[in-house]
Amino acid sequence: MTAHSAYFRADGLFLQANGLRRSPRRGLGDEPRGWRGLSMAPLPVGGHFIRSASAVRGLGFHPASVKDARDFAATVLGGWGLLGLSSDIRLVASELVTNACRHAAPSAAGMLADWSIQFGLTRAASSVTCMVSDPSRRAPVMGDPGDLHEGGRGLRLIECYSAEWGWDILDGQGKVVWATFAIPGAS
Repeated sequence: MTAHSAYFRADGLFLQANGLRRSPRRGLGDEPRGWRGLSMAPLPVGGHFIRSASAVRGLGFHPASVKDARDFAATVLGGWGLLGLSSDIRLVASELVTNACRHAAPSAAGMLADWSIQFGLTRAASSVTCMVSDPSRRAPVMGDPGDLHEGGRGLRLIECYSAEWGWDILDGQGKVVWATFAIPGAS
């Protein structure tokens, strides 16, 4: 389980928080993470598409979007014959969309109607990647909430339930936070 903070760059390299460049890790999906191949433009709230290897749904910045993301994930995974991953991916989708709703909603008046959260799933031969894109460029921060706090554990859950996770800055479009899950029995 690996988490990393990286800014994806057009030259295929990552810029780490300390400013050093490194090559992207090749792993479960065999290509750099990001929003590539999902949709050219953000989908409006409620808009969606489902294909054989990718699916996207536009979500609003409100609590009902968390359930919408879970339900969409269950529908897509069922269609792909991957219901065995449904519980873990639905949990992670809940955390990712909750974080986007809480921490990434545009603050300028009137801006909220111009943006939507983009929830996507991509399928590779041996993995499924769950992605949430939002308009904020702020990095996700794994907190230490203490024993008595109700919140602040979402990124820890994502780290526990996924094979790896991370985030990338999207040129002029905010960021995408992703989590990858190995498909059981796939090589």
